[in-house]
Amino acid sequence: MQADPNYITFVFPDGLTPTRYHDLAKSLVDNFAIHPRAKVASISAGRSYVVLSEMDEAPAIDVPVLNDSTWTLTLPVPAGTDIEKLAAAAKRLPDGGDVKIEATSQYRTSTRET
Repeated sequence: MQADPNYITFVFPDGLTPTRYHDLAKSLVDNFAIHPRAKVASISAGRSYVVLSEMDEAPAIDVPVLNDSTWTLTLPVPAGTDIEKLAAAAKRLPDGGDVKIEATSQYRTSTRET
């Protein structure tokens, strides 16, 4: 039996245009996510992640989730992932310089203030 993945959440910097926001999300997923074991119907429009506000039900555990109300992207990652090295690599991506990473048990559904 395969264990559930660990999760990390990327907190996006302020000031990105919607296009740059989605481009950064795609780049982070393409570079760092465990890719889903099964094709998920809600991954569409050429995206490698699902957008939480577009979903009717909870996502599968191994699917990257972009929460467009909190500007966060939650990814399943392999156990033992070095978060510091991952953060350094993410900061080298286009528009990734101010991205922050936090360990999490699931996708963020609210802002830090709520």
